[in-house]
Amino acid sequence: MKQTDNLLQRLFSRRPGSLLPLVLLGVLTGVAASLVMTSFLFLLNAMLGGLNGKNLEDFESLAWYWQLGLPLAGSLLLILLYRLTPPASQSVGLAYVLERLQFGQGRIPAATIGFQFVAALIALGSGHSVGREGPTVHLGAGIASQIGQLSGRPPSQLRLLLGCGTAAAISAAFNTPLAGVLFAMEVVLMEYSLLGFAPIIAAAITASALSAALLGEHAVLAPVSLSLASYQDIPGLLLTGLAIGLLAALFQRLVLVFVRLPVRDRALRLLLAGALTGVLALGVPQILGSGYDTINMTLREELPWLLLLGILGAKLLATAAAIGLGVPGGQIAPTLMLGVCAGGVAGALIPGTSDPALYALLGMAAMMSAVLHAPLAAIATVLELSLSAEAMLPAMVVVLGANLLCQHGFHLPSLVITQLRVRGQELQTHPLQTALAQRYLSELADMSLVEWNGEGALPRTDASALIVRRDKEYYLLKPAQLEDEVAPEALEALLTPARRLQLLERDMSLLQALRTLQGEAGAGFLVPVRRGRGLVTRGRLVRMLTEEGGLY
Repeated sequence: MKQTDNLLQRLFSRRPGSLLPLVLLGVLTGVAASLVMTSFLFLLNAMLGGLNGKNLEDFESLAWYWQLGLPLAGSLLLILLYRLTPPASQSVGLAYVLERLQFGQGRIPAATIGFQFVAALIALGSGHSVGREGPTVHLGAGIASQIGQLSGRPPSQLRLLLGCGTAAAISAAFNTPLAGVLFAMEVVLMEYSLLGFAPIIAAAITASALSAALLGEHAVLAPVSLSLASYQDIPGLLLTGLAIGLLAALFQRLVLVFVRLPVRDRALRLLLAGALTGVLALGVPQILGSGYDTINMTLREELPWLLLLGILGAKLLATAAAIGLGVPGGQIAPTLMLGVCAGGVAGALIPGTSDPALYALLGMAAMMSAVLHAPLAAIATVLELSLSAEAMLPAMVVVLGANLLCQHGFHLPSLVITQLRVRGQELQTHPLQTALAQRYLSELADMSLVEWNGEGALPRTDASALIVRRDKEYYLLKPAQLEDEVAPEALEALLTPARRLQLLERDMSLLQALRTLQGEAGAGFLVPVRRGRGLVTRGRLVRMLTEEGGLY
């Protein structure tokens, strides 16, 4: 491992400010993520094929005792998995990736990647009402984090690589490179930057091309050609968007109900999720699994609206239970199914000249957008999966209505931010504070310094900073300020509070550093870096904030 670490650092750390190493790391991330996702999909398809035959998600054809027992069996296997693995490896999903981005410097432990891989296979293979997208993001981001750590990337670039891993994994799993790029930047990184586009695009197209070569065509949705028949249908589309925004708000409330259930034991919570899903599946077996087969049938108008309404109600309850009770899966595929069912019902009931299947297609984008607060990623995901570019304009109308009601009507954050808030973790969303929170002191550290304990002759050095240690305190002086021989009383006069440095045991974000310096007269920080300690002065922080392009 140490040899691999040194090799990657030599290959990618020669020009740390260059874009080329990041693009190369993006390509490497794309290859690694594609191989992992190909393995994941191969195993998942083998499990589902063994249960359901050629139609991988045909849970409807299973006997009733399978429909009831599969989610329960999956819950039992998950309980066993949790019992056999250390707690440090059990954090999973999209919310965990965002947590590591903002609070963990983008460092995702390798153990959580393996746990997510196995846990997602169990949850998806046993028919729990979850999707593969959350695990996909965790797997891709985790691989990227490991590559970034081995290559010695600073925290801000490590963060960018997590975006590369996210885009690569989504592209590999669904053959949707554009949706992968937009999802990574809008949902995971929560920003668009010129620096980020090139590496993330490189990762996405590499993963998509390699997975297509290994798996062949593996689109989860059948292509459809749907377009708006008349502009007179736009009011009906806007009404559909508002209705789906209401559904998204209800979905979030239900998730919180299950999160806050007074049942603390994880095993009981997983058993409750499995039992509820199994009981609901006895009446509506379409709720089992990710539901892409039901989505395709709805887009082909093969399901009556009354059945869609029943699927919608049961899927809403089963998915909220699965997510709220801690089943380790994603929420995007279930939200797409909720959206397609709601849109299908709206298309059947709202008067208009457009194809009712168009409402179902647009309902997917609206639901995903309202739940995740990611309108561009949602539109790109649905349109790229369906290959129906003609639906772009009406998709914008429906997404606008859903987002307006959910975000501004009910003032709801995205489901991921809600999940983190329940854990007591508040993501930073103010643009300036977010930028400061995502960059770290180690990236500004000056290594040209020498330490001295203040005794004996002044060390001869060409360093720009002299760090004086005195009674576990550190002070910043300039070598030019001192003569070769320094009287003790003269030195003491120089060691004022204004020259005191804070010794940090771990790296600190620029936002934390600025808050720390407020109201204090200290000179700056001594920061741990790979080669020992680095110096970041108050003046260097000020120059970074005031110079053009300083944050980037």
